[in-house]
Amino acid sequence: MIIADFTRKTAMLLGVSTLALTFAIAVAPEFSPNTGAAFAASDNAGGGSSGSDDGGNQGGNDSSGNNDSGSGPRGGAGEPDESDGEGPQAGQPTGDQGGSPNWAEGRIPEVELGRLNVARSPSHVLDQAYTEAVNNITQDMLDFYNMTLEEMVDALRNDFENQTYIDSPLANLALLRDALDGTSALTDLGVTTDVDTLMAVFLGVASDKGVTVTTDTAIAVSTILGEPLSEEDAEALAADAEAIRDAVEDGHG
Repeated sequence: MIIADFTRKTAMLLGVSTLALTFAIAVAPEFSPNTGAAFAASDNAGGGSSGSDDGGNQGGNDSSGNNDSGSGPRGGAGEPDESDGEGPQAGQPTGDQGGSPNWAEGRIPEVELGRLNVARSPSHVLDQAYTEAVNNITQDMLDFYNMTLEEMVDALRNDFENQTYIDSPLANLALLRDALDGTSALTDLGVTTDVDTLMAVFLGVASDKGVTVTTDTAIAVSTILGEPLSEEDAEALAADAEAIRDAVEDGHG
């Protein structure tokens, strides 16, 4: 009797335990994923590396969305490209970064340049010519550049064969480009002549012997070199450069 009663109680306890275990297993799969999702959302909100940052809409916009396809704010349907000649930067010197050069049509006066066309050489070519000119300058050249404008004109016209100066058009234009900002490398070498006179010598010697240097010449060359002169400054430079050119033509014969 006692054994039978114990057996029934044991069976009842086992039944209750089995029911409880079955209930726990049934609800557990629905609870755990939701908890995991909650932590994942929290990680993403705090700047985690998973979630929509890698594969959602944000990631799509970064890697293959409208911004890269030409339809975003910098694309074809957005702000205009200023390199097409219509933006605020149109007409500005661009160096090696693309776009039209300084001497593009309509940006310099129509004037005969002759040898002065070498001013259109790439920057690195002008840089090399400038470096070679400064490094190879002699004391006789420094003596010439230390003259006043009037002394230079007289020496070139009446004693041409005994004058020593830089003759290369490319080197002279490279030195002119350097001096257009109001300073000259020759000053560091002991030349005390004012920069305006030096620029006149550089431009006058670089010019063709038979082509007059005019205000438009000075404007065109300074624009090509990236430092456009005002009309007033160009007129003054042209007058002095023409005096040098004319003296060279007379002295050379």
